[in-house]
Amino acid sequence: MKISLRQLQYFQALCQHGHFGHAAAASNVSQPALSVKIQELEALLGKPIINRDVRPFCPTPYGHQILASANRILADVQALEDSAHLNRGVEGPFTLGVIPTVAPYLLPVAIRLIQSSLPDLDLQIREATTDVLLGEIASGQLDAAIVATDVTSPDIVQRPLFQDRFLLAAQASQAESLGLKDGKIVLEDIAPLKLLLLAEGHCLRDQTKSFCQYATQETLNQIGASSLHTLAGLVAGGYGTTLLPEIAFTDTEGRAELAILRLADPCPDRTISLVMKSQNSASLDTAKLEQVLKDEGKQKTTETRNKLAARG
Repeated sequence: MKISLRQLQYFQALCQHGHFGHAAAASNVSQPALSVKIQELEALLGKPIINRDVRPFCPTPYGHQILASANRILADVQALEDSAHLNRGVEGPFTLGVIPTVAPYLLPVAIRLIQSSLPDLDLQIREATTDVLLGEIASGQLDAAIVATDVTSPDIVQRPLFQDRFLLAAQASQAESLGLKDGKIVLEDIAPLKLLLLAEGHCLRDQTKSFCQYATQETLNQIGASSLHTLAGLVAGGYGTTLLPEIAFTDTEGRAELAILRLADPCPDRTISLVMKSQNSASLDTAKLEQVLKDEGKQKTTETRNKLAARG
């Protein structure tokens, strides 16, 4: 025989009430049934856990240790039962992964909106590359993730949030000397330029290489940078050029040494999506969360497009 939750519950009730009859009534069980379970628990533990020589009944010194453990176990079980009734994605814990080329640009404002529109959601953020996030979704460590690549796995549900266009970042003086015209740049124009890439594992690195099919291995500079902020700093210093997503424009705005230029239509872009495990999609109510992310993403990209268009 193993220790049961019922034995722990009856022991907890007896310690609370100090009386077998009162504990049995509170537990909706007969007094003999409660007494039997307490005796079974003592037999399994091999020591008395109730001092029967005093009134009201109380735990023995060893019984106090068992009571502390019983309280923790029963509290954890209650928490599990409570979580089953939560509207997942609206209430309680929700773990969200975000890729590094989206997190610092989308989350700061989105988090405030999520907290105001979903006050009962305990959002926990995890920033990592796409491969890591997809692995953690598969293993159940994450509820969902924000990514920027198409996921073809049948085990993953992918819900588009917004489109994020790419912009060319170049040193201002270099862009002027090369005659790069805002809104008229085609990818062939930047083929001779040194193109800076993020480190291996970042999906933006692969997207940049895919878009810039005209670049040669010699002009692709694989510096292993881990952030767009680092790339922008290197570009400002004249070390090369890079492609930046629209949502990162605000971080570069106002830097005189940087030229952020629109590419000619059709402009290459990426789709920012929310992904989750297929088997969890029915039990997760992410509609409000998705709407906040959509609205914030579209607002940021629209603001960027309007600012760039206003330059003439």
